[in-house]
Amino acid sequence: MNKKLVALAVSAIAAGAASAQTANVTLYGVVDTYLANIRSNNGGKSVTVLDAGGLSGSRWGLRGSESLGGGLNAVFTLENGFDSSNAGLGQGGRLFGRQAYVGLTGGFGALTVGRQYAPIFYTGADADVDGYSNFSVVTNHFLLRAAGALRNDNAVNYKTPNMGGITANVQWALGEVAGTSSGNRILGANVAYNNGPIDAGIGYVDAKNASGVSTSRTWLVGGAYNAGVAKVGASYHEIKNPVSGLKEKGWQVGANVPLGAFSLTGQVGQLKALDGKNTIFNIGGNYTLSKRTDLYARYVNGNNNAYAAVDLAGVGGATGSAAGGAPAFGQDKSAFAVGIRHRF
Repeated sequence: MNKKLVALAVSAIAAGAASAQTANVTLYGVVDTYLANIRSNNGGKSVTVLDAGGLSGSRWGLRGSESLGGGLNAVFTLENGFDSSNAGLGQGGRLFGRQAYVGLTGGFGALTVGRQYAPIFYTGADADVDGYSNFSVVTNHFLLRAAGALRNDNAVNYKTPNMGGITANVQWALGEVAGTSSGNRILGANVAYNNGPIDAGIGYVDAKNASGVSTSRTWLVGGAYNAGVAKVGASYHEIKNPVSGLKEKGWQVGANVPLGAFSLTGQVGQLKALDGKNTIFNIGGNYTLSKRTDLYARYVNGNNNAYAAVDLAGVGGATGSAAGGAPAFGQDKSAFAVGIRHRF
């Protein structure tokens, strides 16, 4: 009897695996957890936190495709984000808060619908040698400050086919406000060149409020060049509120140097708004244990002048802000972190 049950279980597993292979479904993920000491010169306070997503947001996901014939494919991605330090759900408790979309791909390009990354997100990623880590200058000066630049709900996205390394992306995210087609609408686009050692592009996003008024317009230009002995990246961006006229301008440069199993990363950047100025530098290294697992360390420092109060929002999240609270004008914040990342 037990042998029959085992045989049935094995048959069921094999059938499931065969079905998954037929549908070309892949299970993937990242678990990334780090220990950080975060300090503020607001009374010399500090806090030590165990947090998730130091280099890559902890996640698990399913992606798949099905050939429909004639070069046409149905595709989908469902990606869950979670906090590997406490097992909580990420992205405000959503089940698939990182991505959830379905669409078609073919010779025409790709048309996808659902929760997706904004086109300008990829422009910033191409220029960020630290890969949108929590400690990255690009993360703290651009990604966490520009409305509609990360992920957007209810998004219809079209991406052109690759034309000699050149692609273009346009996205319309419906605001779904009753009585208006423009309320909470987000419109984004980018043009990218990804070929050989060069990744470069320009991106734009316009976000409206519930009344249909544009309250945030952002553009970013940047890129990176991989010379083998080092990869260098740089970007410049502007975020403007057309209603208030307030504008932020930011730049960054960085480099990543591989040294066998080690790699060294360094970045510096500055953000300006009116008389306020914040300067961030980020330095650290990775040690590769295997193709899937690496150890890392980072030190990041955010320095505000007398008219700026920019936080290191990417480091430690709300808990990190407890180190003396969010900085007041002229106050600084820094963090030292060590962590481990495993991909599957």
